[in-house]
Amino acid sequence: MTDYYKLSLELLRTILLENQYNFWANWMTEDIENWEKNQNTEHHLRAYGGMGSFNDVVIGNQDSEGLWQGRIFGMLQSLAYGLASGNALEDIFSRINSASTQISGWRCQDCGAARINAIDIERFVCANILPQLFINHLKDNKLAKVLDTNKLLSSEEVSNKKATIEQLLRRASIEIASDNNWLWTCPKCGSSKVCSYRWEIINNETTIIESDDNLEINKP
Repeated sequence: MTDYYKLSLELLRTILLENQYNFWANWMTEDIENWEKNQNTEHHLRAYGGMGSFNDVVIGNQDSEGLWQGRIFGMLQSLAYGLASGNALEDIFSRINSASTQISGWRCQDCGAARINAIDIERFVCANILPQLFINHLKDNKLAKVLDTNKLLSSEEVSNKKATIEQLLRRASIEIASDNNWLWTCPKCGSSKVCSYRWEIINNETTIIESDDNLEINKP
């Protein structure tokens, strides 16, 4: 029978070492030793909570690969913490697999022009693919495969999902920006009344609608 708690700690240690978080990698090593010796999780639970705790560790740069790496790390944290706290595996899966239908971008309040940056498409795809992939790999005893983010990003599943979302955005006349910069002025009318805006992607990703909590837009 797979020891999912120990596995989560080992994978966390691998990521921490790769990112030069040696203090926390050593902490995971102690957690593993405590578990192997007496099935004790107290030391691991002490890592969480408060300023400078394990919750504050940041993994991944502000790019596509970094986004996936950070989410994988966060799910491993949730798995390790949940199991250390005595939660059932299915309950942990339920929390991990809470995908969002919302995607964020920009909207001009004067002319209504809409734009979504490439990284926000990546964020949406990651949030909707990775949780179930993580769970499936865990159940198949192949969880270490999710650490290969290069392979994940080049997979057919991810490529097809991105293509589907991009096509949906274009049909809705939402510009897709290749950069990930903050939008200060509208590229169409020059207005400075540009705001953060959200949409919901629903009906098996065939429909996009405006979220209810957006600012008012003066649509032409």
